[in-house]
Amino acid sequence: MQIVFDAQPADAKPLKDMTLERLRFALRRVAQQVNTARISFTGVNGPRGGLGKRARIQLHLDAHGTVIVGATSSNWHAALEDALRRMVAKLVKTLSQAKRPRRQSMKALTQKSVAS
Repeated sequence: MQIVFDAQPADAKPLKDMTLERLRFALRRVAQQVNTARISFTGVNGPRGGLGKRARIQLHLDAHGTVIVGATSSNWHAALEDALRRMVAKLVKTLSQAKRPRRQSMKALTQKSVAS
């Protein structure tokens, strides 16, 4: 799994080591299914600063496409933790839906029993 870290504001760059560690921990059970993980931090209010800090996580999965989540908070740590929580929930949902067999309609089932 390749992890790409992108932080636009200078005050988010010191979070790199902690962010990579938290992301690896959150993905430890499904890391073999993730090709690339991209995490980015941006300030919502632009160059003026402000209270909005946004964390965005994008995962490219082998067989299930792309999962993108984001969270906004007043500090970087809270935005990261909220985005990680959302990412895990969405990833679990995506992977569990892929494992479930598709349900057949009653019409299709009755046509099979009539044909045999």
